[in-house]
Amino acid sequence: MNANRLGQHIVAVGALLAGLPSQAQLSVDPMLAAEAQVEADHRVIAARCGSPAFEKQFFFNSQGAVRAGLVSKRKTPAEVEKLITMQRRNPFVLVAVNADCPAQLDRLKQVMKGRGQAIGASRKKR
Repeated sequence: MNANRLGQHIVAVGALLAGLPSQAQLSVDPMLAAEAQVEADHRVIAARCGSPAFEKQFFFNSQGAVRAGLVSKRKTPAEVEKLITMQRRNPFVLVAVNADCPAQLDRLKQVMKGRGQAIGASRKKR
């Protein structure tokens, strides 16, 4: 009797999942996907190489850049955040050895500095 109920639950879950669009079915602008991939990679590198404090700082900086429209102006920040989350890759693919971390962290610090200047410039225009 329990096996029968389990089978019914499996069929019900399968029916629900069949109605959901897969990632391949979603229509995503290739340019937006590339921008989101770069941002997702930056977040993963910050988590892999940086201290917890640096990761948190970079994450908040990244979210601010998304809200300011620096990542993409074509979609809402919520849509961009969702796409960034979907595009996260394995950290070992991006940074294979810990010896690469100092150079990657320097690059991320430059990204943060550039974003700070861009966000500051956009605030002055208002």
